[in-house]
Amino acid sequence: MLCIIGLTTSCHKKDSLVINTSQPAELRNEADSLSWAMGFTLAQNIAKTGIEPNREILVQALIATLDQKQQPMTQEQTYQLLNKLELLAYTNQSKNQQAKLEEARNQEQAYFSDLLKKNPNIKKSDKGYYYEVLKEGNGRKGEPGLVALFDYKGSFTNGQIFDQTFGNCDTVRHVINESIMPGLFDGLCNMKAGSSYRFYFPCEMAFGAKGTDNIPPYSTVIYQVDLYAVTDL
Repeated sequence: MLCIIGLTTSCHKKDSLVINTSQPAELRNEADSLSWAMGFTLAQNIAKTGIEPNREILVQALIATLDQKQQPMTQEQTYQLLNKLELLAYTNQSKNQQAKLEEARNQEQAYFSDLLKKNPNIKKSDKGYYYEVLKEGNGRKGEPGLVALFDYKGSFTNGQIFDQTFGNCDTVRHVINESIMPGLFDGLCNMKAGSSYRFYFPCEMAFGAKGTDNIPPYSTVIYQVDLYAVTDL
């Protein structure tokens, strides 16, 4: 599709810009790549507002500003609208996140309900995650500020493993504090050395709305944790 955008000064057409969007952009040099990156960032910021802009006016404003042409609004009016856009973007993001969180909660509720029917050994903690005792140890109990020595295996509900230390790397030695995942922090505080637990963490007790590079947002995750020792710092 050809998008023909008229660029005006005063009341008459001075020139026009023809943009061919039917083919992928050809980035011939660093300036082209940087230009695309700037456009990409601008478009993402616009999308966050939830408003579909008048694309002709948008590009016209962009070029007029780059060319330092006269603006149809005062600087004060522009900044007032930008503040409004920022508020709209925040409100829109909050609504989207809340909707996705509610959807994740409904899916998790169905998943955990089915899980409990299939495995009566699984219990619910007072913090909202679920766990199964595979082996109960009799060593020192985990507490905030103490050091835990443990191995773990993290997987999704479909069984796909996304991270593990078993046979993969050195056993983890970490202070039990809030720098680790919320669910794992509380889980370690409820285990004794020598124990092996399987935890089922809802997204809010795991990686939340942000996720990570290899864990999608709002993911329910399963962790098997073997706690070998609990020591002083």
